[in-house]
Amino acid sequence: MAKRARATFDEIISVGRKPAGSFVMSTDPNTTIVYGRAGYDWVLIDREHGVMDELAMRGHLLAAEATGLVPIVRVLHNSPPLIQQALDAGAQGIMVPKVASAEDAARAVAATRYQPGGRGMCPVVAPAGFTSDGWADYAGDMNSNAILMPLIETRAGVDNIDAICAVDGVDYIFFGLADLSQDMGIDMLEDADALIAMWEQVVTAAHRHGVRAGAPLGYGFDGLADFGSLASDLTMLRTAADQVLARWQKG
Repeated sequence: MAKRARATFDEIISVGRKPAGSFVMSTDPNTTIVYGRAGYDWVLIDREHGVMDELAMRGHLLAAEATGLVPIVRVLHNSPPLIQQALDAGAQGIMVPKVASAEDAARAVAATRYQPGGRGMCPVVAPAGFTSDGWADYAGDMNSNAILMPLIETRAGVDNIDAICAVDGVDYIFFGLADLSQDMGIDMLEDADALIAMWEQVVTAAHRHGVRAGAPLGYGFDGLADFGSLASDLTMLRTAADQVLARWQKG
């Protein structure tokens, strides 16, 4: 099975469009099918804040494959075994929380690569077709196309953004405004100007190194963002539920 994450993102961006995705926190893979049918480009399968176990993750990955979405998994922390597990299950990209240094980034990159000291080799996984036939082509395709996406969501990550983006294998980053606002002790909405200024610092450094930068859309980051996310499945459900109830109550 071809790993298409980087190729897909690059193709969409090359024609002047921002790949649009959403965070998926529900364990029901039908959520991912909805996004695929609606025409989204990617989903972030969230194993950090949701209640997603390995089986639920696998369901979302199969749903993404069936509907043409690029599935990216956010792991709980910067752990090579967790990164390897997600890739072996079929993830095409990995988002790593709280990357704060070049060392953090390099460790995560190595966990995504078939190389000495990197990801463990095993052909008995779904993305490889459960066979070692064509292994060299498969491993090379994985190394070329899987996206490692550091999540910049701490003040240290912002301060060290140049060094993080200089790490070989970091070609995409994501700006996490919620945890960053908490790390700085400011309000995510009321202090939006401070966060936008930090975003501009991050995206300028990223682009200087040829790295593409993504962010949650709708918070003032859209103009400079190369790609972005539109809320999350459960947030969208809550918003729709509120709207339907409000319309009914008004009669």
